[in-house]
Amino acid sequence: MAIVRGLAILIGFYLLGEGVRTLLPWVPLTGSLWGMLLFFVALSVGALREAWVEQAANEILRLLGLLFVPVGVGILAYEALVVRYALALSVALVLSSVVTILVTGLAASWPKRSS
Repeated sequence: MAIVRGLAILIGFYLLGEGVRTLLPWVPLTGSLWGMLLFFVALSVGALREAWVEQAANEILRLLGLLFVPVGVGILAYEALVVRYALALSVALVLSSVVTILVTGLAASWPKRSS
């Protein structure tokens, strides 16, 4: 039952994010990103307990590899294009990964910092 509750909460935040995206169409964020931001805020301020979504999140993470299969097939379908732009794609992947790690680290430690 905990998995169902967790999935309902996660889907609820996704739907909330889609609602925010609809209300703020000029902001260049997808509904899923809005949902993740709202989810992060809810966890940070204590409005949501991690235990409520832990089992569902663990199940999703366990199956995460399956979600990348369509992406891999798509990359293989456009192999010539990927090879042509390999350097640009590599630079973009490395830079975006570094920025993501830095922003995530700062965001996760933000409530814990004291001024």
